[in-house]
This record gives sequence, structure tokens and C-alpha cells, in this order.
Amino acid sequence: MTVQGTHTVENNLQKVWEELEAARKMQDEWMNYGVDFVDLYVEDAGGDWLEKWGKCEEELELIKNKKVDIEAVKAAIDLSSFQQTKLLEIALNCRSSTSYYSDRPEESPAWQEVKYKRLSLLGGAIFGAIVTDYLYREYPELDPDAISTLKARLAEPKKLADFAQNLKFNELSWRVWNGRETEESDRNRVFSETCEALFGAIYLEFDRDFFRAENWLIQHLIEPNVCQHGEITQRRQTGPENEVKRREILGADILDAIAIDYLYNRFPERNASQLTRWKNMLVAKEIFPKDFKAKLGSQYLELRSNFSRTRDWLVDNFIQTAVDELEEETGDRLK
Repeated sequence: MTVQGTHTVENNLQKVWEELEAARKMQDEWMNYGVDFVDLYVEDAGGDWLEKWGKCEEELELIKNKKVDIEAVKAAIDLSSFQQTKLLEIALNCRSSTSYYSDRPEESPAWQEVKYKRLSLLGGAIFGAIVTDYLYREYPELDPDAISTLKARLAEPKKLADFAQNLKFNELSWRVWNGRETEESDRNRVFSETCEALFGAIYLEFDRDFFRAENWLIQHLIEPNVCQHGEITQRRQTGPENEVKRREILGADILDAIAIDYLYNRFPERNASQLTRWKNMLVAKEIFPKDFKAKLGSQYLELRSNFSRTRDWLVDNFIQTAVDELEEETGDRLK
């Protein structure tokens, strides 16, 4: 399809959505005001408003029939045995699986969006920890600043957008297919967020097994991209001070991932903004010893880089009690 043709499709789709929203609002007014609702929209009740409404309903059906091929998604991510397909639908924002007039709130577009944002938050945190863990292990003398730089390179929206397009997300993802963003930066942001939601879905599919999720990410994203940044991986520095900084970076990302993972699972109905706020409040509480991030990095290594054991240790000794205290301190503000 030509660039002009692509823009035409996007413009037409945006127009459809604008008309659809107007039609849905009109229906709500009809339910509230009866036949008198017509006066809210048109001066001539004998005009073509009903005909336009029918047209929007037809367009709605076309949109609802735009389905994401889950089997194609499984093939694209090289996980043909993926069982929790609902997670893939959420990650790809598969609104075609949602009834716009459902009586079940959990199936509403608004709640699907909440689930999508939550999944993206979880995936982003897990992704950050995996990248740092990989760089720490594979490059034992890599300068701490180089670790941070390389992690930022791998996580930048443009890089994740390229990865998403390699997986043909522009064909498979409802969010991307339905995207109205015309600026490249906006489209990259959407691709990037969708990738993070996918990472979250894969992590949950692997039953929160960090090691399996790490292997998938290393094979499909991290390793092929790290080799493109040889000038950064050559920045090496030895010495005790360097190692302390490296462990501090490792511990910081492990802490962030474990905190988000715990909050995500403990509070399944809280949105991503709430989870982020609670995580920041948790980290700000004076429950961690001095230089805790570096010590957590050391603890993680002592546990042979076992994320699950580190998570259990951190939750049992710090996080669970701290979250309980936060709930008591803040009352309804946390609920």
C-alpha cells in the first residue's frame, strides 16, 4: 500500500470513530430523554439523522469484526504453545473481543484499557530488570555508565518500535491498526507501549518465571541489538568502587521489578498510575538499610541470580509489611 493509501485508511478510520462516538452519545441521550432527545441534535426531526445513525452502526460492525489473529501472534512471537490468549488480546488491545454494549463492566473498553496499561507497566519493569541482569552477567567489567546507556538504548521507543514492526505488529495489533497518531514519535510510543504489554503477557504466561522470560527476551531482542553497540560494550573499568556501582544499578532494577510485580498481583483492580504511585511511596519509606540497592544486588547474586527466591526474600522481609503499613497510614487513599 502506498503512503497516500495508508493515510487515506487512517483518515477514514478516524472519521468512522468520530461518527461512532457521536452515534453512541446519541443513543445514550435517547435512553435518557426518549424521543425528545432529537431536539438536542437536530432542528429538523424529519432530517437524515436516523439514516446516519444506521450507517454508524454498520461501521461499528465492521470495526468489531476486525479481529486479531491470535495464532498469527503466537507464530510471530515464537510461542505456539501460549495458553493464556486473553493476555495477548489485552496486550494487543484486541477491542474486537469486547462488546461495546456489554452488561459486564470488566469487558468495557475503559476496563480493557486499564488492564492494558497495567500489563505494560509490569512488562516495562520486568524488561528493565532483564536487560540490566543480562548486561551485568555478560559484561563483567562493563562500566556502570555504559550499562545505563546501553539499557536506555535498548528501551528507547524507536528501538522497541522497530522490534514491534519486525513482528508485524502493524498488522497484528488492534491498537496499532486503530492508531490515529500521525507523528513518528507518537507511533513509536504506541509500538513501544504495546511491546512492554507483550513482555508482561509473556512473563505471566511463564507463570512469573523470570528466567524463562529472560531467555525469550535475550533471544528475540536483547542479544541481536546489543551486538550493534560494540563501542559501548568496550567501555570497561575494574576496581571495587566500579563493582559497587554495578551492583547498585542491578539492585535498583531488581527492586523496581519485584515491587511492581508484587503490587500488580496483590491489587488486581488498581490502575497503572496507582501502582506506580504506591511503588514510589514504598521506595520512599525508610524501611531499607543504607546502600540497600547495592546490597540487594549482592543478595540477588548470592541467590545465584534467582529472581523468584530474591522476590520471596524481599517481599517477606520488607515489601509486604511496608505495603500493609501504607494501607493503614493512607486508608481510603490506597483503596
